Amino acid sequence: MRMLLKRRIFLVITAVFLVFTSSGIAGAQSESIVGSNVIQYGEMVEILEELEAAGDGKLDVFTLREMGIEEGRSESGKDLYVAKIGNGDKKVWVQGRIHGNEPYGTNATLRIIENLIQEKDSSYKEIMDELTVYFIPMYNPDGADRNQRGTILYDEETGQPKLVNGRTVTVDLNRDWVEGGFSAIESVGYYKFWTEIKPEFMLDIHHQGNKFFHGTNIPVTMSLGISLAPGGPTLPNIQDGLYEDLTRQAMVTVFDALQPYKEYTVNQYDTGTTVIDIRGGVSSGMMLGINYQGLNQDGHSNPAVFLETSGQFLDGEREPLVQQNIIATHAFLSGLASGKLYEADPERWNEVPLRPITAYNTDYNGRVPLDTPFPGTSPSVSAAHILALVERYEELGKFSNKGTAQSLKQHAKKLKRYEEAGQYEQIVKHIGNFGNFIDQKKEDGLMTDGTYQMLKGNTDYLKEVLEQELESAEKAGQAS
Repeated sequence: MRMLLKRRIFLVITAVFLVFTSSGIAGAQSESIVGSNVIQYGEMVEILEELEAAGDGKLDVFTLREMGIEEGRSESGKDLYVAKIGNGDKKVWVQGRIHGNEPYGTNATLRIIENLIQEKDSSYKEIMDELTVYFIPMYNPDGADRNQRGTILYDEETGQPKLVNGRTVTVDLNRDWVEGGFSAIESVGYYKFWTEIKPEFMLDIHHQGNKFFHGTNIPVTMSLGISLAPGGPTLPNIQDGLYEDLTRQAMVTVFDALQPYKEYTVNQYDTGTTVIDIRGGVSSGMMLGINYQGLNQDGHSNPAVFLETSGQFLDGEREPLVQQNIIATHAFLSGLASGKLYEADPERWNEVPLRPITAYNTDYNGRVPLDTPFPGTSPSVSAAHILALVERYEELGKFSNKGTAQSLKQHAKKLKRYEEAGQYEQIVKHIGNFGNFIDQKKEDGLMTDGTYQMLKGNTDYLKEVLEQELESAEKAGQAS
């Protein structure tokens, strides 16, 4: 009772704090019972119980052992929780925190559940009507409580962690759905559950390190991922290429949903100069229709995608990153419920920025070179975009006073007028002054660090792009 009271007090304080610091953030939920703090296993269980009670029959919270799955526990013995909601025929699997040190999947899934219970708008009601969603807010409870990526294997006889040469044995649960794998008991438990419910689509929520668009200082806040690379060695051969289309359609749907929020920047997931073709991940195992111990003899499979949130904070706060995942997850579910996801053009996946790629990063054959290296897709920058950024950050309260916002807008509007008139030389001439002006406002403490980084990164990149284009045009003119 004392722990629950402490948590309630914390959430009230968090809610009040968010009223003053997050006003204007997309979908900010100051009244949510789910905070943006890092949620531990015990807290998650309490929140699920509260949500189930508040749901008045809409939400069914259960453990895998309650479903009769003997392996439905973590290596250390924690129950594995599932929250089922919705009345539709189409089943969807949404999971978070398969890596224990990547917390926001837990916050986002719990917040989405809360929104569904409350039917926050017509789109949530449509999701409830058309889908049955199985949320797994904390796939890896042991790793979550240790803030550890993988999980530690336990000796069943001693009940203590297994030791090899005096060291504990850890397993990455997102590399364990593979023939010769399933070494962690929770992998077996979740796999058995998957074979029972047979979902039609899956979404997995992850974190990554701080990233920037290739060749720029513009931060990336989210990467969109497909664990078996489109056009790669594996995905085109599954279901006659159907999943290659469906996964790209899902990611295009999420990409479009995030575009209005200028504080969020999105690219395709990469691992340096490679893209992944990982067959041992949960999402990959589902797409491949893995048949472990003969439990999937009918060959069920389903398309699957994942999200990668960059960093642990955005401009010093957790809440914007939670919101980013909520927007993305909602777009995915709403697209499935409305059918709009299936109308998306899968080829527009190529519009999502991606750095130059030379190989596939695999877990079965090392680094596999591309037949033809991919030159990369750059982010779109313009004076109009910089003006929209300034206006968005003003809306979010990221400037210390109105004067700063007004002066920045005045400068950005001038650049936009030159752009509309095709006077790119004038943009190049004046954009350096605009960059210096941003520097001065940051030095004077009139904008947040994140705001400065995004504005400065876009300004510098636009200047560089236009200088290169003008130089190329000049050389072409001389040649003619």
